[in-house]
Amino acid sequence: MLGPRLPALFAVLCLSAAHPDAPAQTASYPSRPVRLVIAAAPGGSTDVLGRVLAQRLAERLGQQFVPENRGGAGGVVAADFVAKSAADGATLLMTNDQLVVQAASASKLPYDPLKDFAPVAVVARGPVVLGVHSSFPAKSVMELVALARAQPGKLAFSSCGAGTVLHLAGELLNLSAGIDLAHVPYRGCAPAMADAVSGQVPIFFTVLGNAAQHAKSGKVRLLGVASLQRLPSDPDLPTIAEAGFPGYDAFPWFGLLAPAGTPGEIVARLAAETTTAVGAPEVNRRIRAFSLEPTAIAPQEFAALMKSDFDRWSRVVREAKIKVE
Repeated sequence: MLGPRLPALFAVLCLSAAHPDAPAQTASYPSRPVRLVIAAAPGGSTDVLGRVLAQRLAERLGQQFVPENRGGAGGVVAADFVAKSAADGATLLMTNDQLVVQAASASKLPYDPLKDFAPVAVVARGPVVLGVHSSFPAKSVMELVALARAQPGKLAFSSCGAGTVLHLAGELLNLSAGIDLAHVPYRGCAPAMADAVSGQVPIFFTVLGNAAQHAKSGKVRLLGVASLQRLPSDPDLPTIAEAGFPGYDAFPWFGLLAPAGTPGEIVARLAAETTTAVGAPEVNRRIRAFSLEPTAIAPQEFAALMKSDFDRWSRVVREAKIKVE
């Protein structure tokens, strides 16, 4: 039973040998209240997840984790603040994959998301879906692709905004399928979904939570989910990958990060406690209430996910010639 865990155990032992005071430092953490900076305004998924996690970490670690909303510039304000904070575990960032998407599509940011943060843990993932208005003739991804190929440049898809993962998901389909769906960006998901439901822009990419109720009422039809595996919560919805585009992946994450240089033992403890929190039935229930998938991903895998996302979206931005101001 211990065999597969030996490499991880060896890594922990090496870390302890390199830092003789690690056990004491870990045992005393946190010795004062921790600021949990949320890269969003109050009320959205990132905010709710951050507050749920702050409460659980406070209960588990016996110290206050104080949520602090710092919305603005799509999360840049919060990320910049945390990136420049002391790397002692006293300031953490609750954010989402937009941290990496912005770096792939924006020309200048005051930080490097792959170098200036220590990934702690992913807590949830937010399924992106491709859908159409109920009157639209396509009933599958491949039927939509066939229509787009027959009318190059004449069909369009909506998203919640230029430079978002929803925008890039559409551009990734264009590249993967060799089609030319035009992009109609909106300033927010609510107006984008309203026009999708009315049929104004009948093709859309959005997060599942925005479209689920409209799909149940029959106003829109979901064609596929932008993940590599089908969703446990909706196993009948095919993935875009299995519909004919292997490797198609646009599956946003919500996660906890610390400033780069935060001691490894503190990151490891936060990661372990976050994983425990995500596994709690009540936390699972609250995550799923937002049509999100509870997902515990530890530091090394989280870092690899961020790098993979950055590489994918950088390629899409480059090949689709996307410019986001």
